[in-house]
Amino acid sequence: MGDVRIKFNPEAFYDLRRASGVIGDLEERAKRVQEAAGGSAAGYETSSQQGAKRPEGRWRATVITATAEAVADNAKNNTLIRSLDAGR
Repeated sequence: MGDVRIKFNPEAFYDLRRASGVIGDLEERAKRVQEAAGGSAAGYETSSQQGAKRPEGRWRATVITATAEAVADNAKNNTLIRSLDAGR
């Protein structure tokens, strides 16, 4: 059996990381974490964006505390940490 050589295409990995299916999955996971934390009514918001291309350019979705009440709730109860399982 001959030697097998694999040549990776970094640009293809970059395209895969920003494919609509990947972005949709990440945003859906963030939405589930947001809802488990209490949703927009409790002051938790989501956002998603692509990181810098050096060289990865990974897409990321975040759930943040958008109000002072959410900040206090998260500080007291670790709400975001406890809500992470909803994103699995």
